Amino acid sequence: MKTANFLKTMMLFLAIGIASCSTNSTDDGGGTGGGGTNGVTLESSKTRVYDNTLVNFTVRDASGAIVSSQAVITVDGTPITGTSAILTGVGTKSVQATLGSDTSNTVSVNVINPSYSTKALIEDYTGAWCGWCPRISQGIIDVHNMSGGEDVIAVAVHNGDAMAFPLEASMRSQFGVTGFPTGILNRDARWASVSGDAMNIGQPMQLLNTVTPVGLAINSSVSGSTVNATVKVGFDLDQTGMKLVVVLLENGVVAAQTNYTSNFGGGSSIPNFVHNDILRASFTDIFGDAIPADQQVGGGVYSVDLSASASANSTDWDVVAFVVDATGEVVNVQKAAVGTNKDFD
Repeated sequence: MKTANFLKTMMLFLAIGIASCSTNSTDDGGGTGGGGTNGVTLESSKTRVYDNTLVNFTVRDASGAIVSSQAVITVDGTPITGTSAILTGVGTKSVQATLGSDTSNTVSVNVINPSYSTKALIEDYTGAWCGWCPRISQGIIDVHNMSGGEDVIAVAVHNGDAMAFPLEASMRSQFGVTGFPTGILNRDARWASVSGDAMNIGQPMQLLNTVTPVGLAINSSVSGSTVNATVKVGFDLDQTGMKLVVVLLENGVVAAQTNYTSNFGGGSSIPNFVHNDILRASFTDIFGDAIPADQQVGGGVYSVDLSASASANSTDWDVVAFVVDATGEVVNVQKAAVGTNKDFD
């Protein structure tokens, strides 16, 4: 009798154990990190892109091995050929992969249009003593007279006169400036002349034909001799290594200019020459303050409050802000008169 009861008890425990193992089974391939129903995981090279952009996809099995060539990848339910696709049409694309009977997680890729207009920068290395410098001064005027030319923003970096910028020598060294005048476009290329009196106007204008994933906005005010500025950097797409440069310019300074050109009426000296776009102060390091890596996110905006000192006698100031990439080349530029709010455009 005792033996029979013992056997019944053992059978009951065994039945409970089998039922428990069946109920708690984890062999569903769910895994971690957003995998699919059987551990199939889909990854995308990009999750936010411009319209008509190539995106690459990677499929992994439950062990993490790449099985992309064996899987079928679909975009909005339509299979693609291979493991990459050019995504067209603004909106959110849903991407999945199947491997046999297993289905991956869903990856969403946002397809957008560019948000920002493109502007370009001319840094004009100049001096009131420099007889050939009116060539670039005239070139800047000629550019600004072109349709859309106001989007080419000038900064005059003076040497050897009352308007000289204290860090001018460091800038010359950084950008390899060995003579005057020299125009540097987007901190990347020399502005070419076509004669002793004229510059190649098409060269800076051509820089406006690119699409940039970064835009800028400036809101500033003045209190006594201090200019306060809030600068925002907007990102269409994820970026890395970006830096922000913000400078203060003065306009309308009348001072004699030596002249070897036929511009501005000719003559060896222009006694009442109006100097504009004079680099007076920098809110940031003149070569850029690093934008925090976690702020360079597609769809996000980085904002910073800055201040700089300026002459209390000046009434015509501009703030110029620009973003440079990891190589130091300008990505985009914005300009706004002090006391105004210039939004993203």
